[in-house]
Amino acid sequence: MKKMLAAVFHRKGDSGGEVTLEHVDIPEIKAIDDVLIEVKAVGICGTDMKIMEGGHPATDNTILGHEFCGIVKEVGEDVVDLKIGDKVVVDPNLKCGVCTPCRCGNESQCEYLATGQTLGVYRNGGYAKYCVVPRNAIYTLPKSIELTEAVLVEPLSCAIHCHNLADVKECDNVVILGAGSMGLIIESVIRKHPINQLIMVEPMQYRIEKALDLGADHVINPKTENVVNRLMELTDGIGANVVIDAVGISATFEMALKIWAKGAKLILFGQDSRASGILKPNDIVRWERKIFGSFISTGEDYLTAINLIKTHSIEVNKLITHTFPLDRLISDGFRVMKEKKCIKVRIIP
Repeated sequence: MKKMLAAVFHRKGDSGGEVTLEHVDIPEIKAIDDVLIEVKAVGICGTDMKIMEGGHPATDNTILGHEFCGIVKEVGEDVVDLKIGDKVVVDPNLKCGVCTPCRCGNESQCEYLATGQTLGVYRNGGYAKYCVVPRNAIYTLPKSIELTEAVLVEPLSCAIHCHNLADVKECDNVVILGAGSMGLIIESVIRKHPINQLIMVEPMQYRIEKALDLGADHVINPKTENVVNRLMELTDGIGANVVIDAVGISATFEMALKIWAKGAKLILFGQDSRASGILKPNDIVRWERKIFGSFISTGEDYLTAINLIKTHSIEVNKLITHTFPLDRLISDGFRVMKEKKCIKVRIIP
């Protein structure tokens, strides 16, 4: 059987694991609704780093990479609406569409997805030349979209989902905690709307400069400034009407609870299973504050993300800062992610 280069995760107990580049068998179509995709681009996600560090579960001996797009190479016998050569992007979070959450419009809470069905995390994903994907996970792309840009669709759809939950208003002071790749992508979506102020909280100079370049009104550096005092100064003592925690650790959750205004919304986006926090219920009840969890995205979010890229409404070239071939995924791709001197890193198999 023919082989291909792939990045395979090997778990080490409960403390994460390592990714190695290996030559594995090229996958074959087995189910009638399968589609064989030739992967053209895949993005490195912060989740990939957390998997290796033990902050997110993943299946042992699995090809990682869940932000990917490509072209159709072969289809199962029941797939009649796709043609060989079609440009496609993949929603790696496989949903059944028939459970109660799905039929109530809560796709992200799908009972099938909850059993561990994410491509590139629990099932083989896009850090390889080819990947087999079920038809219902595929979105076709307009011919005008470059596949190297479509790699942004998956994270952009998650940012859109977060933005929709935030439901920002023109009078809002919006604060995003963390100017990592997702914090900056969320910023790019929110910046499309007229709001009072968009304020980022970020300690790293590289990310501070990127946040300002993408439209932040202010960036507070928690290493050199008192976040609470500076935010109250910027908002005339009101605080943040919308707080988006794009990091998801205990420290950022605690910070969010110090800066949110009366009647504010807190969107918990960043995810780390090791995080914890203490919350006083009366602080929610008395001031009618709201807390939302933002997890992955919906089909509508995917369609919106594709349209934003098609219409050049998002500055893709500013968000994709690095590109490497697959054989440099570990040496260069993971390196710049660890150095935190990048926004979105694109890998070309």
